[in-house]
Amino acid sequence: MSKRTNKKRFFIVGTDTNVGKTLIAASLSQALIKCGKSVCAIKPVASGGDNDVKILKKYSTPNNLSISDINPFLFYDSIAPHLAAKKEGVELSVSAIVKKTSRALNCDADYIIIEGAGGWYTPLGDRESMADLALAYNCPIILVVGIRLGCINHAVLTYECMCNSGVKIAGWVANVVDKKMVYVGENIESLKLIIRAPLLGIVPYIKRLNRRQSP
Repeated sequence: MSKRTNKKRFFIVGTDTNVGKTLIAASLSQALIKCGKSVCAIKPVASGGDNDVKILKKYSTPNNLSISDINPFLFYDSIAPHLAAKKEGVELSVSAIVKKTSRALNCDADYIIIEGAGGWYTPLGDRESMADLALAYNCPIILVVGIRLGCINHAVLTYECMCNSGVKIAGWVANVVDKKMVYVGENIESLKLIIRAPLLGIVPYIKRLNRRQSP
């Protein structure tokens, strides 16, 4: 068991891939650290390389966790995790992910930030998805909405599915991912009328981070 029984966990999911989940996870981690809190940010499953994992590692409180502790399933092909796992002969399941992240989940930190992969229903196998992993972790969800054309439909569908699953939604973040997006404010206002959870922040367009940049 962890020494810190009052640690808080948040699971960060997105309306799609490439909507800025790592940016939000790293920014949240950095903000908590500035407030004097210890933070462990993890990404249980990653495909497309380890850049996101290294960013999370950089913006976590120094600890004795290894890269494999915070990211036990890493695939370098930029394809859906379940396809990448099959290609490499890896069995990917909710139970395996939870087991392999147990050390990180029980580390001596005030906050655990868990970043998902892809969207809410991104497959992990033939019958399980990222939604099942979120339910298994049983912690409040932060939804990252990528503000671009079509975002209202994607956000509402994701939000309704999350509500129907019974998870607790801590809030959502509007992250502008298309620098040419018009009517940004109007889109966000429309979403505020539909999503009955706190809008935690609005992030203007930022170029994709690498591990040398600050969020």
